[in-house]
Amino acid sequence: MKLKPLKIRNLTSEFPVVQAGMGVRIGNATLAAEVVKSGGFGTIASVGFGRVDITIDGFVAEGCRCLAQEIRTAKELCHNRKPLGVNIMVALSTYKEFVEVCVREKVDFIISGAGLPLPLPEYVGDADIALIPVISSARALEVVVRCWSRKYHRKPDAIIIEGPKCGGHLGFAMEQIEHPETTALDRLLPECREVMKRYDIDVPVLAAGEIASRADIEKFIAMGYDGVQIGTYFITAEEAGIDRRSKEVFINATHDDIVIIKSPVGLPCRVLRTPLVQRVLAGSQEPFRCPYHCLRTCNPRKAPFCIAKALLATWSGDVENGLYMCGCNIDAVKEIYPVKQFFDTLKD
Repeated sequence: MKLKPLKIRNLTSEFPVVQAGMGVRIGNATLAAEVVKSGGFGTIASVGFGRVDITIDGFVAEGCRCLAQEIRTAKELCHNRKPLGVNIMVALSTYKEFVEVCVREKVDFIISGAGLPLPLPEYVGDADIALIPVISSARALEVVVRCWSRKYHRKPDAIIIEGPKCGGHLGFAMEQIEHPETTALDRLLPECREVMKRYDIDVPVLAAGEIASRADIEKFIAMGYDGVQIGTYFITAEEAGIDRRSKEVFINATHDDIVIIKSPVGLPCRVLRTPLVQRVLAGSQEPFRCPYHCLRTCNPRKAPFCIAKALLATWSGDVENGLYMCGCNIDAVKEIYPVKQFFDTLKD
């Protein structure tokens, strides 16, 4: 199968691949720029740049300043090629401010999930930015498109459907996660297409979950998707922004190491069973101080650990205290490799 270019709004990539955001600092300027140069949609994860150990007075300004710099760095690295965008979680307490940074820095697209991005068009205004919501059900999609249509006269420019086998935060109940066949991507697609038909929406739909090869991409395109979003497989790319020791944790892991925990965000979260996770599962309360409340849905007094602190530990290679989010296809992650090597396999 010849892989066709992916066209979203006025953006086109050589291959139908969108890189997932992946915070903290995994989806950085270097990874996003290399994906753009290699023929995909490169995505910066907005969360976790700069100092996150400062008080609330400086937290918002620091996050905005560092996100803006990361976008500028990525543009320099890819020589202002397109499409370069940012992933912004709805759950962030700085959601509005980060969207406004993206508008000022003129990114090409915004991907938004971990909650329903209902106010996103309001924050973007008339800026020429493609808006891509991440949803896990036709019901969630309908809520988004109905809101955007009525309040903002705006439609999504593409839609990402995350299935129950994705990594990180999951928009599914535990029963659905334990029985993924009930909400598999082949079942979600026709349900979402029906919603799109009712609202006269004709935009690309992307599959997310267990994608690590050309064969995987071809499978989902044959299923009826227009492209894919890839996260877990890019975690151990040379350009991914985490320490080599953390990349080796992913490489050495197997499917048997995967477990679902409840994240401080309030959602189920698929992670590797590492020392921090073992302690959390045993009922440990990890000590931490939260001067800034980075997640709107997190209650620091009740959270068993600080997710920002844990993901920064992953970034620095602190295996004992890191949180290692991953998808069900962890067995496909076998080496540290240059991003271009993967995209070369997509050429005819």
